[in-house]
Order: sequence, then structure tokens, then C-alpha cells
Amino acid sequence: MAEERAAKPVDCPQLLTWMVAGIPSQRLTRLVAERGIRFRLGQNTTGFLASIGAGSDLLAEMRKPGASAAGTQSSECPTDLVQAVELVHQQHYDNAEAIVRKLLVADPENVDLHMALGNLRMQQDDVDEAFDDYSDAKDLDPSIPEIHNGLSHVFYHSNDGENAMAEARTALSIDPQNAEAYRYLGLGLYANENYSAALHAFQESLSRDPSRAETYYDLGLAQSADKKLSAAAESYRNAIRLNPELLEARTKLQLVLHELAPKRASVGEEAKSRLDSKAAQ
Repeated sequence: MAEERAAKPVDCPQLLTWMVAGIPSQRLTRLVAERGIRFRLGQNTTGFLASIGAGSDLLAEMRKPGASAAGTQSSECPTDLVQAVELVHQQHYDNAEAIVRKLLVADPENVDLHMALGNLRMQQDDVDEAFDDYSDAKDLDPSIPEIHNGLSHVFYHSNDGENAMAEARTALSIDPQNAEAYRYLGLGLYANENYSAALHAFQESLSRDPSRAETYYDLGLAQSADKKLSAAAESYRNAIRLNPELLEARTKLQLVLHELAPKRASVGEEAKSRLDSKAAQ
């Protein structure tokens, strides 16, 4: 099954389902580069994809000559999946979940839909249900790194750092360049208070996907825990720059700056004292 999936160009339903599943744009770009697409990327489709968060690199990859696989029948973009992606972009996860659940009734062995349902439930903090969804996806096809990333995310939110790391490492054994797997490996290490290793994992993730605001936020968490407060402040600023709506990063930045303020004041007073001493001489 995995070999058949890998050999096929990406059709529009699959791309939309992957977006509902929360697969980052950088990873989608790689998948399109490897497999090509089999749907028409007209102006309307391009505009829609851009409006719901498709990155410029992904759109550029789909526009490349030869990206559309020759000899394959063009797929349509189903209205229900279009609506589901729009709802996710608007953070109406419960309504998007209703659409995906209905689609799964008609196609219960669609591994991508199981991944999408897992992500939607994680967005609503339904951790136990998300575990079941990702486990169902894993039973259908354990060769997909995003399934293991999803399980790693579940374990991290369940304060199970060991299993979070194990699933992330499984994802990396399948796809050594998977930025999101490095991110979840970092979160598992962070949960286990192995901050230096977590920092390294987050940097590995950012070297592969430097536009992921969430990874900068996670990096900031580990830096804060490791008492690297100035570095944490810079990471939170990068997260906000990439995603101004990431409110958690704004909150954490304010906390770090509040903690840094006395130290900066102390350094300033020390510098002033040295200057006064030199002037007196």
C-alpha cells in the first residue's frame, strides 16, 4: 500500500486532506516535488490555496513545468474538503471535524482522513480520541512519518516524553529530513528536561524549515527552561514575526522580558559605576 501511495502524483483531494491534517507547507512542497500533481492549477485554485495558508514555495513548486504528471486524469477539488480546509484556516475545528467524520464513513480505510481527524481532535485538546485516530492511521499504513509525528504530539501532551521521542525517531527513520519530526523529538527531550539535546533538535528542525513559527516558540520554551533568557526572547520574537497571531509567544515574550529587566538594570548600573570610577580617576 505504501509503495502504491508513493508512486502516485498528488491529487487535489489528497493535498486538501493533508492540509486539514496539519502537514506543514514545507513538507507538502517536498512531497509535490517528489511526486508531482495531477490536477489543474488554475488562477482560482492558486488564489484559494494561497488564501488558506499554502506557502509561496509550495505554489511555486506546483507551477513548475512538468509538475503536472503526464498521462494522468486531472482530479477535481471536492467542495466538502475545500470547506474543511477553510474551516481549519478559520480555526473552526469542530465543524471541520464533522465534515471529515462524514467522509470517513464513506471511505473508512482512507489513511489521510484518519490523520486529518487526529489533527482536528488535537486542536480541540481531545488527546485520547486523537491517539485512537492516529493509531487507526498507523494500522492502515505505518510507513507515513506524519502519523508518527501525530502520535509523538499526542504523547508529548500526555507528558510521556519517552514515547514522544520514540515516535519522532521512527518518523526520522522513515524520512531523515522531516523537520516536524525533529520538532517533536525536541519536545520529547524538553518534556524529559534534556534541554541541551532539545535545543539541538529544534535547531535541526529550523535548518530544514526556517519558516515554522511553532518551532521557534518551542525553541524559546527550551531556552527559557535552560535559563538562556535573551536567546528565548529572540526565539519568541521570531515566532511572532512569522505568525503574529501566535498569542502564546507574545505571552511568553512578556514573561521573559519581565524576568530579564532586573538583570539588565543591574548590568546598566554596573556599567555606569565603572564609567563614574574612570571619570573620577
